[in-house]
Amino acid sequence: MSNVLLVGRPGSGKCKLLESIVDEFKHVIWVTTLTSAEFVRSKIRNENLWVVDTFTWFRRKTHTNMDVIVSNPLNLNEISLAIGKVLDELQGNYLLVLNSISGLLLYHPYTRIVQFLRSLLVRIESEGGSGAFTLVKDAHEKNIEILITMLFPNILELQDGGVRFVKSILPLERNTFDVENEEVRKILVELLRFKPF
Repeated sequence: MSNVLLVGRPGSGKCKLLESIVDEFKHVIWVTTLTSAEFVRSKIRNENLWVVDTFTWFRRKTHTNMDVIVSNPLNLNEISLAIGKVLDELQGNYLLVLNSISGLLLYHPYTRIVQFLRSLLVRIESEGGSGAFTLVKDAHEKNIEILITMLFPNILELQDGGVRFVKSILPLERNTFDVENEEVRKILVELLRFKPF
């Protein structure tokens, strides 16, 4: 399957767009770096939703058995192990959402994040899963944004109520849409399900 990067400023609709397609996948793993597992579950009502919470740092009574809490997000290995634990359970046919790469860049140098992402992208592809990742536009140095975008075969940029397909492995008749356009969701699902080999 394929991986997609959604880039946009806060409030541009990256999460809303991803939330609108999660029911298209058998299992969803939502890795949250900027909000709690409870917040994610309040937005997404899906019985096959796993949440890897790197924001909360400790388990609460409100967490479910499908919430994996990373007690030390300053340790990138712990985050990787938490995600790996969930992926080991699912064995493919999943959508992994990492919201947001920018949240990880608060704690880790970009070189470590690039290595982490590359490893995760290879695993998703080898297992036949799908991955959607978000990045806050203009929150980082331009060269860091460019390095991160180079890892992804598909890039969507959200701004001013619109979506622009900057890079796509699928041929598209046009690359700019209104963010509310149903065709955007269809193309995004098609990109995530695309099997390059």
